[in-house]
Amino acid sequence: MNILIIEDDSSIQMLLKLSLEVEGFHPVVAGTVAASLEVLASEPIDFILLDLMLPDQSGFELLKTLQQIHKEIPVIVLTAKNEMNDKILGFQLGADDYLTKPFETRELIMRIRAVMRRVTSDTTTQAADVLQVGMIEIDRNERSFKLAGKPIKTTSKEFDFLWLLCKNPKKVFTREHILDQVWGFEYYGQTRSVDMMVNRLREKIKPYDHVLATVHGTGYKLEV
Repeated sequence: MNILIIEDDSSIQMLLKLSLEVEGFHPVVAGTVAASLEVLASEPIDFILLDLMLPDQSGFELLKTLQQIHKEIPVIVLTAKNEMNDKILGFQLGADDYLTKPFETRELIMRIRAVMRRVTSDTTTQAADVLQVGMIEIDRNERSFKLAGKPIKTTSKEFDFLWLLCKNPKKVFTREHILDQVWGFEYYGQTRSVDMMVNRLREKIKPYDHVLATVHGTGYKLEV
């Protein structure tokens, strides 16, 4: 993992660099905001350690910039300041954690790993809510469905049906199973409701209606 250390104190730079290397990280050092932006433009960076007191610009200003161009990179702020207002502002501007100097490098390593676990977990959860299956893109959070790049308006049950199929491409679902998952047990037995819904969806997604394939005598599957 590439960690950018933005710190103008050479002794702290060296301490952090050595500590991170021992832990298996790949540290990159920048002593100014300008130098850090050059690094970000030229190298893949996975994590940032940011000192607030920099010679050419405030770390707070850099945090604002990072939120605009590198929002995905986690940031731990390192500073000699211990005022609550500075901490609050740092978090408001996008910092993931805050450590006041002097600090133990062991604590810093633990905080880096904790932030990465949290970020990885959040990313995994978000990814699980967005599926890309062939020409289909479906987002469970926004309840949006696109086919070949074109947004398709769906009803609530149509979306739930599509989500079920997209999570399990090529798997055959019986009409009874679809009823149970989409409508609920109270509709059990009314399999005609499934056929009617599929017919409506096929009209909406032409000329790609073949992706909703009928398995005769059984039910439906997503053909991608």
